[in-house]
Amino acid sequence: MGDNLNPEIKARDYQLRLADYITKHNGIIYLPTGSGKTYVAILALKRFSQDMDKTIENGGKRAVFMCNTVELARQQLVAVRKHTNLKAGLYVGEQGVDEWTRGQWTDEIRDNQVLVGTAQVILDLFTQRHMKLSSLSIVIIDECHHGTGHHPFHEFMRLFLCFGGGMELPRVVGLTGVLIKGNEIKQVAKKLQELETTYRGNIITVADTKEMENVMLYSTKPKEYLLTYPDQVQTFAVIQSIGSQIAKFFAALDLMDIGIQPVRRSKSLQYQRDPQKKGTVKQLFNDFQYQLQEYGIYAASIAIVSLTVEFEVKRRQAETLSLKLMHRTAISLCENIRHMLVHKLRDMVDDDEELDDKANTEETIMNFSTPKVQTFLQYLKRSFAHKDPKDICCLVFVERRYTCKCIYGLLLNFIEATPELRNVLTPQFMAIEQFRAGEANVMVCSSVLEEGFDVQACNEVLILDPLKTFNMYVQTKGRARSKEARFVMFSSHLDKPKISQQIVQYREAHEEIAKYLKDRVLDRTEPEIYQIRQHFQDIIPEFVNEHGAVLLASNALILLHRYCQTMPSDAFGFVIPWINLLDENECKRLFGDSAKTKKVISISLPLNSRLRDTIYSEPMDCVKSAKVSAAFKTCKLLYSLGELNERFLPVTVKERVAAIADLHFEHWKKYGDDVTAAVRKDVESKVRTYRTDCPAEFFDARPRVGEVCYVYEIILEPQFERCDYTEHMYTNLKTSRNYALMLRKKLPLLAEMPLFSNQGKLHVKVAEEPIEVVIQDAQQLEQLHQFHAMVFRDLLKIWQPFFVLDRRSKENSYLVVPLDQRKGIDWPLVTKFQRLPKAEKSSVLQRKQQPPPRPEDFEGSIVTQWYANYEEKRMLVTKVHRELTPFSLMEKNHQDKSYYEFTMSKYSNHIGDVVHRDQFLIEVRELTEQLNFYVQQRGKSSAQSKARAKVVLIPELCHNFQFPGDLWLKLIFLPSILRRLHFLLHAESLRKRFNIFLGLQQLPLNGANYRPKPLEIDWSLKRNVDTVGNAVATEDVEEPRSLLEPMPTKSTETAVANLHIADFENSWQQYMEPVDLSRKIMGAYAVELDYYYKFTMGQVARLDKIEFEDKEYWAENQFNMPKGNIYSSGSPAKISSLPALMPANPSSVRLTVDPLPILQRTISNACITPAEQGEFLAAITASGSADVYDMERLEMLGDSFLKLSATLYLANKYPDWNEGTLTQVKSKLVSNRNLLYCLSDTDIPRKISSVLFTPRYTWVPPSVSLPHNVLALWQEKPELAQLVGPHNLRDLALSDEESLTRSNCSELNFRSFVEGCQSNVYTHHAGADFSAEVNFCVGLAKIADKVVADTLEALLGVIVKNYGLQHAFRMLEYFGICKADIGKPLSQLLDLSLGGAKMRANVSTSEIDGFIINHRHLEQNLGYTFKDRGYLLQALTHPSYPTNRITGCYQELEFIGDAILDFLISAYIFENNSKMNPGALTDLRSALVNNTTLACICVRHRLHFFILAENSLLSESIAKFVQFQEGQRHRVTNHVRILLEEADTQPTALDMDDELEMCELKEALNAIAKDEKKGDDVPPKGDFNMSTNVDVPKALGDVLEALIAAIYLDCRDLQRTWEVIFKLFEPELFEFSRNVPINPIRQLTEHKLANPVFSSPIVDQDKVMVSCQFTCMEKTIKVYGFGSNKNQAKLAAAKHALQKLSKCDA
Repeated sequence: MGDNLNPEIKARDYQLRLADYITKHNGIIYLPTGSGKTYVAILALKRFSQDMDKTIENGGKRAVFMCNTVELARQQLVAVRKHTNLKAGLYVGEQGVDEWTRGQWTDEIRDNQVLVGTAQVILDLFTQRHMKLSSLSIVIIDECHHGTGHHPFHEFMRLFLCFGGGMELPRVVGLTGVLIKGNEIKQVAKKLQELETTYRGNIITVADTKEMENVMLYSTKPKEYLLTYPDQVQTFAVIQSIGSQIAKFFAALDLMDIGIQPVRRSKSLQYQRDPQKKGTVKQLFNDFQYQLQEYGIYAASIAIVSLTVEFEVKRRQAETLSLKLMHRTAISLCENIRHMLVHKLRDMVDDDEELDDKANTEETIMNFSTPKVQTFLQYLKRSFAHKDPKDICCLVFVERRYTCKCIYGLLLNFIEATPELRNVLTPQFMAIEQFRAGEANVMVCSSVLEEGFDVQACNEVLILDPLKTFNMYVQTKGRARSKEARFVMFSSHLDKPKISQQIVQYREAHEEIAKYLKDRVLDRTEPEIYQIRQHFQDIIPEFVNEHGAVLLASNALILLHRYCQTMPSDAFGFVIPWINLLDENECKRLFGDSAKTKKVISISLPLNSRLRDTIYSEPMDCVKSAKVSAAFKTCKLLYSLGELNERFLPVTVKERVAAIADLHFEHWKKYGDDVTAAVRKDVESKVRTYRTDCPAEFFDARPRVGEVCYVYEIILEPQFERCDYTEHMYTNLKTSRNYALMLRKKLPLLAEMPLFSNQGKLHVKVAEEPIEVVIQDAQQLEQLHQFHAMVFRDLLKIWQPFFVLDRRSKENSYLVVPLDQRKGIDWPLVTKFQRLPKAEKSSVLQRKQQPPPRPEDFEGSIVTQWYANYEEKRMLVTKVHRELTPFSLMEKNHQDKSYYEFTMSKYSNHIGDVVHRDQFLIEVRELTEQLNFYVQQRGKSSAQSKARAKVVLIPELCHNFQFPGDLWLKLIFLPSILRRLHFLLHAESLRKRFNIFLGLQQLPLNGANYRPKPLEIDWSLKRNVDTVGNAVATEDVEEPRSLLEPMPTKSTETAVANLHIADFENSWQQYMEPVDLSRKIMGAYAVELDYYYKFTMGQVARLDKIEFEDKEYWAENQFNMPKGNIYSSGSPAKISSLPALMPANPSSVRLTVDPLPILQRTISNACITPAEQGEFLAAITASGSADVYDMERLEMLGDSFLKLSATLYLANKYPDWNEGTLTQVKSKLVSNRNLLYCLSDTDIPRKISSVLFTPRYTWVPPSVSLPHNVLALWQEKPELAQLVGPHNLRDLALSDEESLTRSNCSELNFRSFVEGCQSNVYTHHAGADFSAEVNFCVGLAKIADKVVADTLEALLGVIVKNYGLQHAFRMLEYFGICKADIGKPLSQLLDLSLGGAKMRANVSTSEIDGFIINHRHLEQNLGYTFKDRGYLLQALTHPSYPTNRITGCYQELEFIGDAILDFLISAYIFENNSKMNPGALTDLRSALVNNTTLACICVRHRLHFFILAENSLLSESIAKFVQFQEGQRHRVTNHVRILLEEADTQPTALDMDDELEMCELKEALNAIAKDEKKGDDVPPKGDFNMSTNVDVPKALGDVLEALIAAIYLDCRDLQRTWEVIFKLFEPELFEFSRNVPINPIRQLTEHKLANPVFSSPIVDQDKVMVSCQFTCMEKTIKVYGFGSNKNQAKLAAAKHALQKLSKCDA
C-alpha cells in the first residue's frame, strides 16, 4: 500500500484499467496487500473531483473516505493529501465530533472536499442529516470486508435504500486485500455474493492470469517455512507453586466485597469502561500464567514486572478504599512471584552474593525458556549473526498484546548477552514510527497490527504463536514483501499435522477466491435492486422522521446511553439505562405462550428521565436482537416525548432554552443579545448610558406670571444638644426665617430626611401644605430668577463657567425663594441681593472718610477678611464684643499682645493702619466648605477642631455681606436637600405605581392615611468622609477576622495532591488535658475524643465493637441526635453543670418558633405594612452614591425571592423537564442579564441614583443648564457632541450677559467652541471618551448593568418585605420576568403540583413504607410527620437507586427545596440582623445554605441512614464524612468549611452571569501538564478521577433540600416548613450570626504568608477552571478549582489551597 505511493509513481496499467471501470460502475477492488489499492482509490477520487470546488448549495459535490480504525483513517488522509490537490479533513471520535453542532459541520463540509473518517462518525454525519447522500460524488470504503452484520459500513450502505428514491447516488468503491472476515472459509461463494450485494457492485480484480502474475510481481510472494520444536517435558516445581498461589488468590478475590461498581461508558459509548474490576485482575494473572507456560521462567520474570506496574497504576486510580485494597493485595502477590522466579534464575549463578544481572547470560536465558522460545532464539542467531543491520527488517507476530512487551524484554537481554547479535538487531514493540524510520529492525507486534498498518517491505516475518484465522494468514504473509522474503511459522511436533492441514485449507480458500473472480472479470452485471432490498431486509426497519433524519436500530443502544449521559447526576450517580433479561414466565405473562422460547429484554431509564415506564422488546430469537429491539422502541418513544431532537440526538439545554426563548426571553433581542449565545458579544459594555429622568412634579414647573404658584417651605430642625461648640449652629437653624421651593405643581407628602453637619444630626422636612402666591409681573419673576442664580453662583459657588440660567421650564424648573417672618416671599431681600456684593480692599484714606462700623450691622451677619488672602473664606459673626477694642490684650497663646499689635505684625503692609481705634470687636466662626451632608462623621475631623477655635476680628478690616446669617447657614444644606428630593419624588412615584398595579392603593394605609415615615439610616453601612466631611466613595471597610487555626499532622507534607479526610483522622500529636475541647478540637487526643464523642452522643460503645447481643441497644441509639448546644465551649466534665447558652434540650423549652413576618403578610392583608417611600428610595440608591441607605440589603431579600419564584414558576410550567435543564433555565431567568433587559423595558433605570454627590463638580442646580445652543448639539449633531470635552466647556468663559440674561452663548463664542471640539481629534485628546465628565450637564448617566439588575431585585425586596409573597409574585409579571398562563395567575405559584405525583396516584402506603424502613425515627429527627409519605420516599431516592419506580428520585424536589430554603433563611436573617452590613449578610446566607453546612446538618440529624442509593462509592464517601463530622462534634467548623464539595471538583454547567474570555480548556490543561511533570497537582482529567477528590458528597445536601420541599408539598404551609428548618438550623443560625464565617477566598488572601495569585478563568464548553498559585513552606504550589462560574471556580481553588496550608501550618 503506502510503500508504493511516492508522488512521482507512474500508475501501473492494471491500476488504470481498474480506475476506468470504477468511473462507470460501483466496485470492490480486490488486490493483494502491497499492490497499491489505495492508489486506485486516489485515481478514482481525481476522476470524480469535477464539482468539488463549489459549495454544496451551488451543486457542489464532496467525497467520503471511510476507514475502520483511527490509524487507518490517518494513513489514508496522508495519502490523499500527498497525491491530490484536494483539501481533506479527518473526523474521528476522539475529536469530540459527537458534540458538534450543525454549524460546525457545515463549516467543515464547506472547507474540505474529501472527508476522511472512521465509520461510525461518517455514518452519524448522514443519519443526522448534516449532509445528504446526493451531495457525494464518491464513497471509498477501506478494508470493506468488515461490512457485514450491523457494522457501520453495512449500515451506511443501508442508507442508500432509505434515501435512495430517485436521488442520484454516489459511486461506491470498496478496497480490500482479503475478501473474507476472520475464518469464514466455509461458504466462500455465498459470502462473496453478499459482499457484492452490500456494496451494490462487483468484486473486481485484474483481467487475466498474466495480469495476475503482474500484480504478484508488485505484490508479495514470500518463501514459507514451518519450524518445529519438541513438546515441553521438564517442568519446574516453582511453576506449580506459582499456579497454586494464584489459584488461592482468585479464591480470596471472589470473597472480597468491593461493593457494586457503577458501569461506566467511554465518551463515545463505543466501548464500556471496565466495571468488572475483579475480572480485570484475573485476566491479567491469566495472561501472566499463559506466558509462564508458553515462554518459560525467564520470560515470566520480565512479564511479572509489567504486571506490577499495571496494578500500581490501577491502585492509584481506584476510587474506593476497598478497590485500593484489592489492588494492593494483587501487587503483593506479584512481588512474591517475582521473588520466586528470580530466586530460581539465580540457581545458575555460583555465588549468592552476585547480583541479579548475572542471571542475564545467554546460558540462563536458554535454560529457563521453553523449547519454542529456544528454537526462536536459535533461528535468530542463525539467520542474523554478523549481518548488516540495514539489510534486516523483521516482524515477529505474537497473539497477545501483553506477550509483546515480554518477548521484547527477552530479546533485549538476549541480544545484549549474544555478541554475534549485539550490534545487528535493534528490537522495538508496537512502535511503528521508529520501525518505519529504520531506528529499529526487529519489531514485536500482536495481531492488532494485522490490518492496515503500513510497514515497508519486510524480509522476515516470524509467527511465534499459532495463526488463528485465514485473515491473519493472508495479512501477516502480506507483510513479507521484499524479493527474498521468508515467512516462518513455529509449531510443536504434536501440532505439526494440524497446522500443515490448516495452511493447506487457507491456500485452497485463496484458490477458491481466485476462481470465483476468474469468471467475474471486468464485465459482469451488477447486483439487482431486488437482491439489495432482500439483503438489507432487517428484523427491525429503520425509522425516518419528517426531517429526513434516520434512526437505525443498530444505533439505538449507543443513542440511549448518550441520552442518559445528558441526565443530571452527582459524581456518584452514573446514570445508565437498566437493561434486564426477562425469565420465561414473565415473557409468557406479557406475550403469551408463543414467547416462551424467545428472549425479551426490558429497559428502564434512570429515575430522572421523562420516560418513566419500563419498555419491553418484541420477543426475539437472541438476546442481542431483543436488546436492539427494546432500545429502538425506547428511542422512538423518547423522540415522540421530545427528548430527542429532529436529528435523533438528546435535546441539549441550549436547544430547550432556544425553544422557550420567544416566550421568556424575547426582550433580549431588542438589546441585540441572544439568550443561547454562550457569552455576551459586548463584554466591554458592562456599563450603559441612560437619560436621567426628572420627577414629574419638577418638570415644566417654572412659575408663570398671574398664575397661582406653590411655595413649599423647607424646615431644618437640629437634633443635637446645644453647647458652646454647637450653639451658633443651633440658634441659627432654630430661627423662623427659611427658604422655600417655588413651582407650578403640587408636591406629594415627602419623608423627613436626616443630614449630618459638623455639629451633629439635623432633620429636614418639606412643608406639607404650600403657601399660594401669584406673581404680579414679568419683572418680579426675573428678580426671583436672578436671586436664585445668586444663591448658587455667589453664595454656594457651585456654578460652572459654562452654566446659564434656564428659563425654558423643562427639567427641574423650580426656583429657590427666601421667606420672611410672615411666611411670604421676602421681596426686600430679593431685590437687595440680585447679586452678592464683592469684597473690596479699602485703603486707609477710604476708611477715614467712612463712618465707624456699627455693632448692630454685624449682629448675625456674614463677613470676610479682605486683607488676608482669604476673600473666599466666609465667616458667621457669632458675638459682638462691645466691651473690647483693638487694643485689648489677646487671650490664650498671645497674651502679651493686643489684637491691634497681632494684626499689624502679620498684615501691616496690606492694611496700612487701623483707623477707628476704639471700635468693638467681633467673634466669628468659619463656615464649612462642605456641601454633601449625607454621612455622619466618625471621630473629630480637622474641620471640627478649626471650628472650635475662637477667632476675634476687627470689624473695620472685614467686608460685611449684609446677608442674613441664619438664611445663609441654612442655604449651605440646600444642594444636599434638593438632590434627595429629586430621588424621593421618584421613589414616591414608584410607590404609587406599584400599589396601583397590585390594587393596594385603596387600602387606607397606602392611600388617604399614608404618611411617609422619616428616612431610616442603615447603621450597618460603613461610610467614610473626606477631611471636610463630604461623603467619599465607599471602599469596603473590612475588619480582619480570625484565620484557620493550624491543623496538626503527622509530618509536614509538601504539596499534597489532595487532602483526603483520611489524612487527619488520627493526627493528634501529644496527649492534652480535657480542656475546652471545642477550641482545641484538632489538638485533642484520639482516645479522649472517643470518650467525648460517646459522652455527647449518649453512646457507650463504637459500632464496630458491638457484638450481636447489643443489636437492640443499637437500634434504639442509632438515630439519636447530639443533644444540647453543640457550639458551646467548656470541657466535657463541666458541660453538665454549666448552663449552656441554649437549654440542653432545646425542644423542651422553645416549642414555638417565631413566625416570619413575611409569611404572615403572605397569608392575610391584615398584616400588610405600607411599602415606605424610604424603602423605595433605598431600592433605587446604589452603594456607589455613598448615602446612609442603599439597595444592597433589600437586594439580598429580592434575590432569594426571585430564585424562589423562578423555581416555582418553572416547576409549574415545565413539570416534565429534568432538574439539570430546569436549573439552567432558572439561572438564565434570574441572571443579571435578564433582569437588566427586563428593567430596561421600564423607565426605572432612569431613576436610579448611582453616583457620589459632588455638587461642585457633577451637579446642575435647578433652572440652570448649558447654553441652549450648545445643549442643542446633543439632539442635532450627536457625532459632534461625542467630541465635547470638559476643557472645551470651560473654554466657553461666558460673560454675565450670556449666562444670566441671554442663556445662549454668542455666535463667535459658539463657533470657536465647535472648532475646539472638532480639533480634539488631532490633539492628545484623540479618541478620549469624555462622557463620564460631560454626561451630567446633558442629563445622561452611566450605570453598571449589575446595578440595574440589583435595583430590580431590591424593588422586589421592598414588595415582598411589606406585602408578602403573593403580591410579590405579581410583580414578576409587571417586570416581564414571568408570564402568567391563562387561568393560572402568578399569585398562585405556591400551589404547585409535581410531575412525580402522577406516578404514584394509586400506590398504597404499604408499598411506600416497604422502601422507608424505620421512617418514624426519621420523622422524629426531622421534627415533622408526613401525611403523604410518597414525598418522603421521593426525597430519599438517589438517582442510582433503580428499584423505586414509584416516585422517581429526589432531583425534582431538591430543585424546589433549594429555593425554599434559600428564601426562608434569607428572610430570617434579613429580619433579624439589621446591624449586619449587606456584605456580611450575603456571607452569612451562603455560609448557612452552602452544601457543606447542609451536609453537616443532614448527618447530625442522622438523615444519611435513610438515603436510598446503590453505590458503594457514595456510601463510602458518606461514611468518611460522617466519621470526620463526629470528630468535629457535628459542628460546621473552619476545617469543615474548606472540605471540597463536588461542585469544586466536578465541572458543572456554566451559569449565565459569567462574561469570560472563552479559550480552549484543552490547551490550558495541556499546558498545565507540561508545566508540572511531577503531575501531582494536575487537575484530574476524565470523570473517573472526579469523585476521589470529593470530601463532602453533594447527595447529603441534596437530600436535605429535597426533604424541605417534601415537607412543604406535604403541608402546603411555609410557616410550618420554616419551623422545621429553624429547628434543623438553629445552632448554626445563632452561631454564624454571632460570628459570620469568613469566606475561603478572603481567608486565603488574608493569610500571612500565602500571597495567593489567582489566574484568570479558563472556560471550556460549560465549565470554568481557575488556578491559584501560593506560597507554602517557602515553596510555590499551584492548585486548581472548577465550577460553573468564575466565582465558584475561584472558591474551589481557594479551598484547595487552604487545605494544603492548614497541613503545612502545623
